[in-house]
Amino acid sequence: MQNIFGAISQKWKMRARSAREKMWDREYSSGFGNLLRLPEAVEHNSTLVDFMTSAKKDRTILDVCCGEGILLDSLEHIGYQRYLGFDFSEVALKTASKRANAKTSFTRGIAETFIPDGCFQSIVFNECLYCLAEPVRVIRRFEQYLEPDGVTLISLFTKTERVKLLAAAISTKFKVMRNASVTNGQGTWECFMLLRTPRFRPPYGKNL
Repeated sequence: MQNIFGAISQKWKMRARSAREKMWDREYSSGFGNLLRLPEAVEHNSTLVDFMTSAKKDRTILDVCCGEGILLDSLEHIGYQRYLGFDFSEVALKTASKRANAKTSFTRGIAETFIPDGCFQSIVFNECLYCLAEPVRVIRRFEQYLEPDGVTLISLFTKTERVKLLAAAISTKFKVMRNASVTNGQGTWECFMLLRTPRFRPPYGKNL
């Protein structure tokens, strides 16, 4: 799994949108989603859900780059009122859409430009930020879609130096409400819950 993420993050800036879509469709068609369902690969999902439930931010949830909607495995027991997941892989969304119901929906979009309909208590970036060219800028962008007391939840598989630097940047550029490490035979995930910036401001500087 770490080799897939490493290859993707290195090539991300060089790929046109259509090429990226084909790449992710190919990954999901070849069983990438099954890797993300392995027990050792989903421990961090429970950590993110524990963060949001303990803070009582589990009513409305936006799942950025949701893939096949695997986060729902950890969310189903909490009684959320609305979950919206988006991704630009049609293959992933085809699988995810099987779980759609009155309070759970999926749509197509890319993180850099997606505009959700409404605001959310929790916005989740689950193992996806390292696939974005400017992850800190994207986190900032989505703060405008948080409710005033909403939170951002992040998990990062810290296998590479680049991802470790991203985790450090998140710790310094945002107000961290909770932080935990999940370590097993696969490696270590850093999980964060961030408070919404009091006054949303445009992204600044050069991000990782």
